[in-house]
Amino acid sequence: MSKREQREQRRSGQFVANDEAGFLCKLLRYRRHSDSDKQAATSTVATTTATTTTTATNVATSAAVKLRRRVQRQQRPQSTAFEMSNKNKELMNDIITNCKLKNGFGPGVQPAAATSPTKRPLSPDHPNPALPITETPSPAMNRMGWALRTLLVVDNSSCLKDRKVSGKLIRKCAPGTELVDWLVNLAPIVHTRAQAAGMWQALLEEGVLTHVNKEQPFKDKCFLYRFRLDEEGGAPAAGIPQAEDLNAANEHIREALSALFQRGPDATLRMILRKPSHERTPEELELVFEELVHIAALSHLSTSIKRELSSIIVFEAHAQAGTILFNQGDEGRSWYILLKGSVDVVIHGKGTVATLKTGDDFGKLALINDAPRAATIVLKENNCHLLRVDKEHFNRILRDVEANTLRLQEHGKDVLVLERVAKQRGQHSAFKYTVMSGTPAKMLEHLLETRLGQTVSGMDPFLDDFLLTHIVFMPVVQLVDELAN
Repeated sequence: MSKREQREQRRSGQFVANDEAGFLCKLLRYRRHSDSDKQAATSTVATTTATTTTTATNVATSAAVKLRRRVQRQQRPQSTAFEMSNKNKELMNDIITNCKLKNGFGPGVQPAAATSPTKRPLSPDHPNPALPITETPSPAMNRMGWALRTLLVVDNSSCLKDRKVSGKLIRKCAPGTELVDWLVNLAPIVHTRAQAAGMWQALLEEGVLTHVNKEQPFKDKCFLYRFRLDEEGGAPAAGIPQAEDLNAANEHIREALSALFQRGPDATLRMILRKPSHERTPEELELVFEELVHIAALSHLSTSIKRELSSIIVFEAHAQAGTILFNQGDEGRSWYILLKGSVDVVIHGKGTVATLKTGDDFGKLALINDAPRAATIVLKENNCHLLRVDKEHFNRILRDVEANTLRLQEHGKDVLVLERVAKQRGQHSAFKYTVMSGTPAKMLEHLLETRLGQTVSGMDPFLDDFLLTHIVFMPVVQLVDELAN
């Protein structure tokens, strides 16, 4: 081999070596870069994974918080609505149960587990209009009730039937509406349903007829009523009356219907006066007012005061003579007007000092002066009827009127009632009192004594009223005679 060939071979070997060395260097550099890239990638992946995990954890946490809050917001009104729904259901059940009981369709005994509140009984200050006002019915009312019941039982189409209500058998009872229908068809003198309802109420207030649960006066509604004879412990309710009983009932019924027709309006009025104030309808208030106008003890009161009294005045009845209405020294709680019967006025150490009769009133002085009772009031007769105005209403309506009222009496009767004239800004009256009521002679005498010889002012209501209306209660001839005397 020539030297030249040897040099070229060595040069190519160097090139190969150089190439191999270069390749190895590149390979080493690649491995180093690959390892670093792997480490970087691993760290990047780890960092990314950690970041992603943290972010996911935060997102999950915030989502859980939001979800919890949303659930709480949704659950709160739902639970409240659920509770309100339960309360409404309980309230409706109570209302339905009470209505059934009042109508006579409820069970006789409430279960022990019932949670509905029991009805608070009426206090003695608020008489129950569903209860009778006498201890026992009068013979006349008993006879009327017997005659009506006999005809009802014989009538095959009548409403008086045995009814099984809530598992309890109620003998011979009927709804108020059907009793009214039957009575209107029976009696030609009865023209309206209100008249028929008043006649049934006259029987109820004496205990001849009763509401099955003794919670309602007679009403032209679906409340169930029955006769006293058909109550438990009364006379046998079964069986059809004999022919002689039917004949006797037919003979008595015309007289009975006439008597009941006359008693009906008074029974209706007493029923209204035993109602609480808030249950009296405008028509009932007007009826009470028309009756108050004719009560002598209220004659000195103005029309507006009588209208106020019609909503708060109360009727009460006492069956037994000897009952003490109140004792001397007691706190004054009411003012009384005697509608029927009589009472004795008894003072310690003196005995009976007076007897008050129908139309008299008593108990007012203790309310006006806010002082204890000055005497004891004892009922002298059975079945005394009174009107009562309680202290709170008296103070609100009548105290100022009574404190500013003067009465002139002769032989125990008012002959002239004067009321103090209230002073009003911008108006002046020369007279301290104005006439509220009196006899014609006393009013004329008062007019002459206070006006004669004095200058008559432009405003004198009593003089104007006397000159305009005297012709009604004192004709001209009588007026001339009185002036001459």
